[in-house]
Amino acid sequence: MLLLFFLFIIIAALLLQKASLKDQLLYISYDCRPDRFQVEPGQAFTIVTTVTNKRRLPVFFLGLEEHLPADAAIEGEGLAIRREDDYLRLTNTVFLMPKEVLTRSIKASLPKRGRYLFRGAYIYAGDFLGLEERYTSFPLTREIVVYPAPSKERYFYPVIGSLFGEQSARRFLLEDPILSSGFREYTGREPQRYISWPQSLARGRLMVRQFDHTQDLSVAILLNTDCGGYDRQEPTLIEEAFSMTRSVCEVLEEKKVRYSFLTNASTAGATGQWSYVASGLGPRHFFTIMEGLGRATYDYGEPCGSLFYRAEKRTEHSQAFIVVTTRWTQSLQAMIQRLEVVSGCTVYLLDAWSGAGASATAAAGVGVGVGVSADATTNAGAGVGVGASAGATAATGVSPAAGASREPYAVREVESA
Repeated sequence: MLLLFFLFIIIAALLLQKASLKDQLLYISYDCRPDRFQVEPGQAFTIVTTVTNKRRLPVFFLGLEEHLPADAAIEGEGLAIRREDDYLRLTNTVFLMPKEVLTRSIKASLPKRGRYLFRGAYIYAGDFLGLEERYTSFPLTREIVVYPAPSKERYFYPVIGSLFGEQSARRFLLEDPILSSGFREYTGREPQRYISWPQSLARGRLMVRQFDHTQDLSVAILLNTDCGGYDRQEPTLIEEAFSMTRSVCEVLEEKKVRYSFLTNASTAGATGQWSYVASGLGPRHFFTIMEGLGRATYDYGEPCGSLFYRAEKRTEHSQAFIVVTTRWTQSLQAMIQRLEVVSGCTVYLLDAWSGAGASATAAAGVGVGVGVSADATTNAGAGVGVGASAGATAATGVSPAAGASREPYAVREVESA
């Protein structure tokens, strides 16, 4: 009787061994996703891992090797974590009952801007007797985007104040292209699209439509990541340009000023036509731009000249331009002057290089000085400086990129020559 019992146990073990080895990984499903897909730097989110056993038999041993973003900071104790070159390896072993769904949640955060991928996992399962293991992979392409942090430097705010002040003063000097009040002779300074061809033919000379004197302020932000004239792209300056762009958008949102966005930055992942975002306002508009900034790489999709050419084609009436760039250069200055001439709009310049490391200088500042250079081509036009010597710096109009002492963000209002 005892022999029959042991024989039954051996036969049952062999059957379980055979059953445990038969396509058991085909009945395992795996998923890993963050609970949100866009976050701020350092903001906590939850990584939810789900493992499902679809069989009617248990899985006696299941090992997981998950590949998480390399820069992720994982919260929790007792987790087997190992940092590799381009991913974070998180290992774990579980026992699954028949038809069981196992869900695990862990807190994590990401410290800096970027697009991060969850690349799936390797899963290995053991047999009933622990004699054999079989492996399979579950590739994933889940992603999470981290927005750029706002710029720590707040010394570019004078350019925003200058923008609002000038537009308020010109409120009754600019014309609204919607409300037509008549026609006048073409002088050569008006955009060609305002020419009225029927009136021109009737009077024998070029005539343009004359509009009512009202306006709503709008801003076009141009983000240039082409570090032209240098051997390579400069990640530190590009990151600062992204942060400056976010801060400018936040101020415009706060002031309820509609703004559009153009850039030559390349992005990772599908974001549609992010190189141009039409004029708008509100959370959806703001976070569309922020997602693109989070996905942006250190490459550029077109040279700076092509970006300015697109800006010229999209000029709107009663609009101002804010150009955010990595470095000020003479070629950039020429493009800005051309943009002012073609569009008839004011252009403000913020460059990341001139603002680097200038906090101490600005901390001693007590005012804002504004002056216009007589030679805009050589001296970068009008300068807006912040600091104890802001007035003198701005009055000379000398760009920090051209050899002057660095002023915070080298805020400049660029006038055409």
